[in-house]
Amino acid sequence: MVVLLGVSIFIIYPPSKKTKLGLDLQGGLEVILQAKGNVTSDQMDQAELVIRNRVDKLGVSEPAISRQGSNQISVALAGVKNVDQATALIGKTALLQFMRVDQDLTGQVASGTLPPNKIPADKLLLYQTLKDKDGNVIKDKNGQPERQPMVVDKTPLLTGDALSGASLGWDQFNRPKVNMNFNDAGAKKFADVTDQLATQGAITGQVQQMAIVLDGDVQSAPTVKDKISGGQAEITGNMSLQEVKDTVLVLQTGALPVTLDTIDKNEVSATLGQDSLRQGLIAGTIGLAVVMIFLVFYYRLLGVVADLALIIYGVFFYAALTNPWHPATLTLPGIAGMILTVGVAADANVVIFERIKEEVRKGKTIRSAVSSGYRKGFKTILDANVVTIITALIIFSLATAGVKGFALTLIIGVVISMFTAVLATRAMLGLLANLRLFNSPALMGIKVKKAEAQ
Repeated sequence: MVVLLGVSIFIIYPPSKKTKLGLDLQGGLEVILQAKGNVTSDQMDQAELVIRNRVDKLGVSEPAISRQGSNQISVALAGVKNVDQATALIGKTALLQFMRVDQDLTGQVASGTLPPNKIPADKLLLYQTLKDKDGNVIKDKNGQPERQPMVVDKTPLLTGDALSGASLGWDQFNRPKVNMNFNDAGAKKFADVTDQLATQGAITGQVQQMAIVLDGDVQSAPTVKDKISGGQAEITGNMSLQEVKDTVLVLQTGALPVTLDTIDKNEVSATLGQDSLRQGLIAGTIGLAVVMIFLVFYYRLLGVVADLALIIYGVFFYAALTNPWHPATLTLPGIAGMILTVGVAADANVVIFERIKEEVRKGKTIRSAVSSGYRKGFKTILDANVVTIITALIIFSLATAGVKGFALTLIIGVVISMFTAVLATRAMLGLLANLRLFNSPALMGIKVKKAEAQ
């Protein structure tokens, strides 16, 4: 017991170790994403994997990403600073397409001679947002972004499936750009389509354009004068560094197999999180103090033993949460679970103490009463705690991230409370049973007259 206690204290207080805090305690973002239309379980699994990869690249520590129902994904990001950026990235479809520009129809739409609703069925009307040299969106006199219309063939020449990777680069004007690398099949197909566009331009005398479209927005529309081989392409233009980084990230992690809408978003400030942590710890401290005072008041010397067992329980419990192999992330529901397990740990001692008192009233010696009381009380403790653990396991399997923390701390606390009640309390009672002072019924919370009457 002493060795275990020492190891637990070392785990809790190693050099420079900090307890990990969850979203509700250190602030961050929690969003619920819902898929559009009919989706399959495999599509949702793939979407969850893509989102997890994107979050990992954002550098978020211990994200909580889980499925909710058949078409929703919950994403909790603790410590996120740029909430808008994170929200945009995790739900971005990242559908990349290379599309041929119909320059004649584009010119007619731009001049107003072709209404947008008269676009042929095999064509699409897309827009490219205009930006200045610093990557800032250019706005019109009404404050709306200026967009340049572009008519493209509905069938893409190439899609993002042909990519093997993407990276940040710089053009000849020292502006950030997106470098794209194709896989073997994509490189061959890209060479073929650029060769066709170059040939068509040579025949018609009009240099062809190929629009690079990401999620329905034209990123750039370079001209194609020659066949492009080598398996590389790039997105250039007046883009900010952050915009390029975000584009690279979504291209690296692949496209989402479904379209996701944000149906709920909850931002938690760091200040609110710290207030919640402080209030939770205060509540826990007060609760523990009240329980310990009550035990001493009602059970006298047995209460002191129970309080020592609670302290040992607390050390073991916190060591289990902060272990270096798989540390738990502390959340507000988790703190609630910790507070509840204090009562569970005290309850185990109460059951045993009542049994011991009954045996003493029957005239047994303290040593005999301790042995008999543990034997009779343990089954009751075991039955109650098993029911609690089963309930907590059901909650853990069905609940979302926050409630899972409550269930986890409850399970850990119940298991450790049984351990301390059986070993720690019994070991201390076994040592004290040999002391003359411990043989006084009054010091055990038993009324002397009632004890004598028996």
